[in-house]
Amino acid sequence: MRTERIIAGIVVAVVIGCLGILATLMIWLGTWTGLGTGLGIAAAVLLLYGLIFQPWACRWGATDEEAIAAMPGDELVPDADVTTRAVSIDAPPGRVWPWLVQIGWGRAGWYSYDWLDNDGRPSADRIIPELQHLRVGDIVPILPGREPSVCHLEPETSLVVGDTQMGLTGCYLLKPVGDNGARLISRWRQRKSHNVLALAWSLFGVPGQFLLERKMLKNIKARAERAPALDRP
Repeated sequence: MRTERIIAGIVVAVVIGCLGILATLMIWLGTWTGLGTGLGIAAAVLLLYGLIFQPWACRWGATDEEAIAAMPGDELVPDADVTTRAVSIDAPPGRVWPWLVQIGWGRAGWYSYDWLDNDGRPSADRIIPELQHLRVGDIVPILPGREPSVCHLEPETSLVVGDTQMGLTGCYLLKPVGDNGARLISRWRQRKSHNVLALAWSLFGVPGQFLLERKMLKNIKARAERAPALDRP
């Protein structure tokens, strides 16, 4: 699949780039000095990543209260790594909900970087009537082979998709703000693991997920804030 090939290519390119930098330092400074310098730089980068970037990326846009508040679906994967991200939208929840209810690979898309997470197909730029009737138990594919189902749905308020066997849940929560605004809060929970795959996810998955979801939230905001007439099919 195109998406999986692109992700694999990005990971390989990053690894090759890091090895290339290390080899250059070893040639420039000498084998052992270059190796030590490279490892020192790597340790400093990882320290800054763990202390600064990862905590910020995992709760981008969310307030302190939103980051710690309970959300629907939290109980499905209790021991989990959690990301909580949010965006303010100048439109009421009723204008945001139709864009949320049609998300998914092979549906309206994810409103993000379509060349990466939607197999190169553009995400919908309009409300699709036939995708507005989502029910508990329906499938919302992330990618082929990763197909969580709807676990909870409260119209214009919350949508939870998840697969407890995969140890993965995602919740989109809408809260009204004033007379004509909303907060869209996204929370993803992934069962904790303590192996090399967990380390790989921390180094590559978290930044990738952050970039994709940030783009998604901003694009949902832009779509919902358009004049209502533009949303008619």
